[in-house]
Amino acid sequence: MMDFDVIVIGAGAAGLFFAGLAAQKGMKVLVLDHREKIGEKIRISGGGRCNFTNIYSQPSNFLSQNPHFAKSALARFTPDDFLKLVRKYGIPYHEKKMGQMFCDHSAQDIIDMLFALCPEQYVTFQLGQPVQAVQRQEDKFT
Repeated sequence: MMDFDVIVIGAGAAGLFFAGLAAQKGMKVLVLDHREKIGEKIRISGGGRCNFTNIYSQPSNFLSQNPHFAKSALARFTPDDFLKLVRKYGIPYHEKKMGQMFCDHSAQDIIDMLFALCPEQYVTFQLGQPVQAVQRQEDKFT
């Protein structure tokens, strides 16, 4: 049995992005998902073109029991930060309306970018296996 520093449940946008960030810090990451392929919801978002950010996002656009959460999250990683990442990977995109940003080609471009953030020496994927339970055993989770 391998030991991991981080286990991510879900190979969607947030899970892949976080796995990539953890890998950049040298952490061994296991990503679990019940689907057979990563990014399945990304693939169908925006009619297959992936509405990947909104350049006008601001904390007041979000409802939360903790109103400071969106403010903190958007201050740490802005829509412009994500656009810079998209440009770094050479993904062509356009603004559709009211700040909604879409891929020119396919949502697969975003999936490929997020997967590229997850180097195989740090990130392991187990797909097609639903998580039934998470248990804590002393200082580890199984």
